[in-house]
Amino acid sequence: MVSGSPSHPKKPMSVGSGLAAYLGVSALAGVLVAGLALPVVGTGASAANSSVGFFDSLPGDMDIGSMSQQSRLLYRDGSTMATFYYENRVLVPLSNVAPIMRQAVIAIEDWRFYEHSGADPRGIIRAAVNNALGRDTQGASTLTQQWIRNVLLDQARSAGDEEEIRRLLTPDEGRKVREIKLAIAAEKEYTKDQILENYLNIALFGNNQYGVQTASQRYLSKNADALNLQDAALLAGMIQSPSRYDPIRHPQIAQERRNTVLKRMLVLKIITQEQYDKAAAIPVAQQIKPTKPSNGCSQAGSAAFFCDYVTRIISSDPAFGENAAERQRLLYRGGLTIQTTLDRQKQEAAYNSVTQAVEPSDPSGAAASLVSVQPGTGRIVAMTQNRAYDPRTNAPPGTTAINYNVDAAHGGGNGFQTGSTFKPFTLATWLESGHTLTELVNANQIGYPMRSFKTSCTQLGGPVYRPGNSEGRDAGYISALQATYNSVNTGYVNMASKLDLCKIRDTANKLGVERADGQDITVTPAMVLGTNEIAPLTMANAFATFAADGKYCTPVAIEKTTTPDGMELKKPAAECKEVLSPNTASGVNAALQQVVQRGTGRRLGIGRPAAGKTGTTNDSWETWFVGYTPRQLSTAVWVGTPDPSPKSLRRLRINGVYRSMVYGATIAGPAWQRYMREALQGTEVTHFSKATQNWDLVERAKVPWVNGQPRDVAIGRLAKSGFPSYVAGEEHNDSVPPGHVIRTTPTGGSTTRVGRSVGLYISRGPQASPSPSENGEDDGDGNGGGNGDDENRGDNGSDENRGDNDQRPGGGGNEDD
Repeated sequence: MVSGSPSHPKKPMSVGSGLAAYLGVSALAGVLVAGLALPVVGTGASAANSSVGFFDSLPGDMDIGSMSQQSRLLYRDGSTMATFYYENRVLVPLSNVAPIMRQAVIAIEDWRFYEHSGADPRGIIRAAVNNALGRDTQGASTLTQQWIRNVLLDQARSAGDEEEIRRLLTPDEGRKVREIKLAIAAEKEYTKDQILENYLNIALFGNNQYGVQTASQRYLSKNADALNLQDAALLAGMIQSPSRYDPIRHPQIAQERRNTVLKRMLVLKIITQEQYDKAAAIPVAQQIKPTKPSNGCSQAGSAAFFCDYVTRIISSDPAFGENAAERQRLLYRGGLTIQTTLDRQKQEAAYNSVTQAVEPSDPSGAAASLVSVQPGTGRIVAMTQNRAYDPRTNAPPGTTAINYNVDAAHGGGNGFQTGSTFKPFTLATWLESGHTLTELVNANQIGYPMRSFKTSCTQLGGPVYRPGNSEGRDAGYISALQATYNSVNTGYVNMASKLDLCKIRDTANKLGVERADGQDITVTPAMVLGTNEIAPLTMANAFATFAADGKYCTPVAIEKTTTPDGMELKKPAAECKEVLSPNTASGVNAALQQVVQRGTGRRLGIGRPAAGKTGTTNDSWETWFVGYTPRQLSTAVWVGTPDPSPKSLRRLRINGVYRSMVYGATIAGPAWQRYMREALQGTEVTHFSKATQNWDLVERAKVPWVNGQPRDVAIGRLAKSGFPSYVAGEEHNDSVPPGHVIRTTPTGGSTTRVGRSVGLYISRGPQASPSPSENGEDDGDGNGGGNGDDENRGDNGSDENRGDNDQRPGGGGNEDD
């Protein structure tokens, strides 16, 4: 049975009394050593005795160890994503090699293989005589000797021992004698079939293809058990000089060599003349069906960036070795089978969605990425971007080696400012601190001295912080819920002013959020509006915590890893724990569902319960949508212009469409929507958990003060604040002009449910004066005017302004829609 080790008993080989014992005649040992031009001087019995002594002094044992072979990276369904190797080798048992292939190799390389015991006396004597007479140096290496030499080479390559590699590849009769001694020992420890199996698995067939299985795939696109006569002769002929007899580069020379093998098989009566004639008549150029070898992540297609992410996990995880070099050797030589979490169908849906959003080589320079994780497990099921993977330093435009979805430590850049997708961390802190969704916050554009913010972990300094909304106007007093689904910046800064900014940071940290450059989150008021640069995977996984009712799991990319012997390595397991109370998670879910139902993401529904948040940074440098379904998928989509030359997405033609304004719901949102619909097609419709606390979603707001305003103006202003109105009556009034509002019910400045109808009492002007005969005096009907708070409309559309701490040039308002 073939595994990571050759087919052999697991003990070192030893020769006992050496070659002289095998030959039975000490003089023949002397012929061997002297004939191979070793530095032993003397004649006759003296020379032979000296040679035997030299032979017996050579080491006669070695640890065969494991053969280097390719590792495979698999999708979750078991299909191959990529292979990794320094020597492309797949071990197969002898039973999986066509019998004609075994016969062809023996015929051309060592036709007395089943007769000798590791060294061929007749071949050795022939080589010694030719060498003594000054003819061409003869090697007389048997299959066993060749196998021993290849084992030594493989071990030297695995150890990175360049000096030993050069020594083994340099003609050296002393080395050859040692190989003979080791070959004799091998014949005592292994059966002939075991040696043949190991030889066929270790032999080089050119183009970094080692072993008969990979050679069969490379040149003929078939497995080793499917080789026919001409195939076997072609591959067997390559072993002597793989580069010279390469059938792809030198088909005519390869054909001559193939036919030489066929002729030898005919002479040895392995095949008939008819078989020879038929096989020899087939042109090699027509015979071969080359398959391009796959090595590394470049061959993984849309999953290449995920593949790169996995290799970086392996290179940094002690489960795969004590240091980075050892882990690299294990990946490229250890024959690992690495099953990942990536779902092939979801990955395809993700790639189709982002490339539909922004073509890979779009002239605008815009890029898009998508990453999707499973709440409650941390499994990464999709990770892609619209750029092609190319790790070369001179990669062409439209390609990159930077994984936009991950942090710098795992092959990404420094991340992207998140805009309003950071707001849910403030909301979670708000709810954990005892505040409610319906609590009113001041969403007017006011200045905040730094001393107005609590920061238990740092000290703030600097000028007054003046956040703004994209429409450049106040939003009045609105609920925290409305500030969330309409993404009102000024409302969120006001919420933050009632909290400890450090606790907002701590909440984000509990959900796995950190800067993509590995630094701590920068604590400032503008942090609330998304100034920190964070990787999309981090955001998708943080939102997965909400989808899993407060349970956070670290991201996981590897399901299991097995060695060629079937041993399972310890995998990087997800660490899962509850970091938010289910009540808090439920409150966040209730608010973020409103984003999709009636807020900035209202056109992004997917036909099942879902929640999410749009995000847009100043001047649309970065745009986001991060959304999820309960306990199924959490997905982050980012669209922007990455380094080294980032710029605003505004006033660009993206995917053939001119975009004067770009928000989180413009390109990123629809990409999320397309992916989620396809990825969840045919799956169970899940629902958000009901919390033990009943989150009140009935919004309340202050009724705008409209007394003294024209009726139509008052109606419009009330409507913009969420209050329909009606004329409750008309009255004479000396101080309010006709057609203007005298008073309202509920009265202006009072707090009531949003959507409640407000009654208007309209002035008919002064009442007509009484006739002289009437001495009574009209005291009038005072309007109780007062000067309550004048409220601007609460529905301000979609505002996301990162305020005065924009870390990129060109800061203006920031919006979602």
